[in-house]
Amino acid sequence: MRNVHDETLEELREISERGIGHLRRRTREYTPVAPVIKYSPQEIKELREKLQFTQTYFGEFLGVSLKTIQAWESGTNKPNGAALRIFQVLEKDPSALDKYIFIEA
Repeated sequence: MRNVHDETLEELREISERGIGHLRRRTREYTPVAPVIKYSPQEIKELREKLQFTQTYFGEFLGVSLKTIQAWESGTNKPNGAALRIFQVLEKDPSALDKYIFIEA
C-alpha cells in the first residue's frame, strides 16, 4: 500500500527527470456546493427560538460565548461561514439535532 510519503517522493523524482510541466495532475470531480446563506439578526433569533434554545444554550451548542450570540442577534457582529452553514442545516432539518448532535444526558 502506498502512502503520501511514497507518492511525494515519486512526484519529486518525476519533476527532476522531466520538469514541472510534465507532472501528472490529480483531479477530482466535485459536486457544486450551494453558497452559504447570510442570516439577518432577526433570522438568527427566529432560528434560535424555533429550536427552543436560550441565547446561553445556543452559544454553548455552537461553541461561542453568550456575548457572541447577543452580538449576532443585535447586528453588532456577523456569524462566520461555519456557523452560517450550521444555521442552514438546522433551518432545513431541525431533526438534525436529534440525529447528529451529541448532547450529554
